[in-house]
Amino acid sequence: MLTGAVFLIAIYLSGSYAALLFAVLLTVTVAASILIKKVNLSQRTSGVFRRLGRPGIQTVKLQGTILLLSGVLVTLLLFPRNIVYASVAIVAFGDSVATIVGVLIGKHKLPYSKSKTVEGTLSGLIAAFLGAMLFVTSFQAFLGAFGGMLIESAINLQTVKEASLKGMVKFFLNDNFLIPVFQLS
Repeated sequence: MLTGAVFLIAIYLSGSYAALLFAVLLTVTVAASILIKKVNLSQRTSGVFRRLGRPGIQTVKLQGTILLLSGVLVTLLLFPRNIVYASVAIVAFGDSVATIVGVLIGKHKLPYSKSKTVEGTLSGLIAAFLGAMLFVTSFQAFLGAFGGMLIESAINLQTVKEASLKGMVKFFLNDNFLIPVFQLS
């Protein structure tokens, strides 16, 4: 959630240079990911670096951040500013709240997901809707929140592992990239 709030502020403050800012941030993050992997910093340092890539689950360090930056950058390049703000709010608030509520109080698994819960998804939908309503109409906010939470609930790390797609397509099959790019369009 904090990352999303920082991104919203950065987009606002950087004005017409927002796409350039996110392109630079993406480049730096990709370089850091490569450096961490190449030097194998995660094995030589404290738990901070070990958690950067979800060891055993993700092979790319900083994958979530790279995908979120990519999604925001694509959205900045394709859509008007209010849609960009709403998209970032949906992924920041919806995804975060869905995870927190799903882990803490989620009891009813979604029929199409081994790890996602009804409680998490519904709370994420509400949070995403409320966040998006700050920037777009309530109808647009609902459609974006609904689409975003549908993607968030259907796509998880297991989906990526089981996908028959290769290389970059596997990498980008992630809610941090797909939610800001495909909702509200």
